[in-house]
Amino acid sequence: MSSTRFIINSTQRIITRAIRLACGIGALAGCMLMAEDPDVEFSPGEASTAPEEELDEIYRTQPGYLDPLGFERPLDWMSDGLNRFYQDTGFRLGVAHTMLFGQPTGGLSDHSGLAGDLDIMSSWTLLGRGTEDTGRLVATVEYRYELGGQTPSVIGGQNGTLINTVNTFNDRGGVVRDAYWIQRLFDARLRILVGRADISDYVGAHLMQNVNNSFVSRHFSANPAVPFPGHGPMAGFSLRPTDEFYITAGTANAYNNTRTAGFDSLTDEWELFTYAEIGYTPTLEGLGAGRYSLGYWNMDARSADRLPSDQGITVIADQRLTENMQVFARYAYSDATLTNIRQLAQAGVGINGVLGRDEDLTGLAVSFAQPQRSASRNEKVVDLFHRFQATRHSQLSLGAQLIIDPGNAPTEDAMGFFYARLRTSF
Repeated sequence: MSSTRFIINSTQRIITRAIRLACGIGALAGCMLMAEDPDVEFSPGEASTAPEEELDEIYRTQPGYLDPLGFERPLDWMSDGLNRFYQDTGFRLGVAHTMLFGQPTGGLSDHSGLAGDLDIMSSWTLLGRGTEDTGRLVATVEYRYELGGQTPSVIGGQNGTLINTVNTFNDRGGVVRDAYWIQRLFDARLRILVGRADISDYVGAHLMQNVNNSFVSRHFSANPAVPFPGHGPMAGFSLRPTDEFYITAGTANAYNNTRTAGFDSLTDEWELFTYAEIGYTPTLEGLGAGRYSLGYWNMDARSADRLPSDQGITVIADQRLTENMQVFARYAYSDATLTNIRQLAQAGVGINGVLGRDEDLTGLAVSFAQPQRSASRNEKVVDLFHRFQATRHSQLSLGAQLIIDPGNAPTEDAMGFFYARLRTSF
């Protein structure tokens, strides 16, 4: 009897999956469910810079200080139209423009920098819309440009910091960043990603790792101990055997360069960058959701570039303490033959509502970086910012960094760095 029941139940599950898949394939022909995807993340450990995380933030608008003035009504109209289009078709489109101004003080150089970054992001659910097992096509493009005499990205090098005071915000120009497929299977327990992507969006990141809306210093807005390749050919999976455990692993072409397509090198060179991460995601009573992970990575030697191999580990703890407070900590160790970062230890906190509005965010983080080369010094950094929700579509952030013992400036005891950031999205 038990065998018969098992066969019946298994048959029902197979038929249900077949119906879901057929409905997803028939979406373009009219067999489309109107319900939204339950969630869109690839991995519980992914950074908020992952394209669909960025889209989530854009679509999740919050009231701002200047909303009563009504001057963002054109953006409201465009945002509402894009949202209706998403509801009708499963195609989600978002646009974000971010400007950053940086001013150093007390270091080797006092030259300021200003740059802009335009991102256009899309995600199209083509299979299984309204079910757990979706198939989505993700594509993004980006244009970075300089304003004035120089970009903020060069300021760290001018002042001899071990790790740059600013992540990104250079004058790279236009690029196709992402073009990949994400498929979810077995009630989303297994998620597979294949295509052109940045593996650093999905592993080795803490919850406040986003230069567009959080800390600006590369100590915190990236994982500088890991020599991640750029955007290019990548394949990965994220497996969730239970609701509280996950395994995410991926591999990318070690020669990936965001400025190039990268697929030609696959026929000539097979050196790889690989990363594997295991994590625990409990919801602690009296606190909130958390994530605790351990990751290992390896970079093959690249003979064409005459670069050695490298490897290391990353340990991360993210925890929400209250509805308005979240904390993170990260430790990274590497052989440092490629990054010159032997050890990295850091911790930070984000608090909503410090100035009375829950939509605003205040962040404070500290970091210690130990270099591999004896010519460099241990570098210590404090980064503090406050982000104002100016309008439903705009955020203004003001921040400051203190860099103690800049790693590659042996004559300097400390330097400061002040920054302002304006982000508008719809």
